[in-house]
Amino acid sequence: MSDTLFNKYGGFETFSTIASNFYKKVLDSEKIEHYFRDIDINRLISHQTNFLAKALGGPDKYKGRDLALAHANMNISSEDFNEVVELLEEALEEAGVEEADILTILSAIGGLKEQIVML
Repeated sequence: MSDTLFNKYGGFETFSTIASNFYKKVLDSEKIEHYFRDIDINRLISHQTNFLAKALGGPDKYKGRDLALAHANMNISSEDFNEVVELLEEALEEAGVEEADILTILSAIGGLKEQIVML
């Protein structure tokens, strides 16, 4: 088995827990919770878990829409994107992910910014 971040931290179970904790934080954020109103959070947690798994070297079970298409009409600002990244960082820290690995994960997420943010 290859040494991936996905395997290092326990696979789907761990990343599902991280995604759940992350979305609790998102829903508690006055700044960005409005993006998630009327969204099936459990479905989003599943998509996020599978997306993280794929991004971190795990199995590709991600069946969500293209990121640019999924976020096209949301008018997400850089500030709001940064809030999401900060909340993900908190969730990763709370799960015991090592700092170097958090930086790797956040760098991968940061690389998606132009697909998500309305410039």
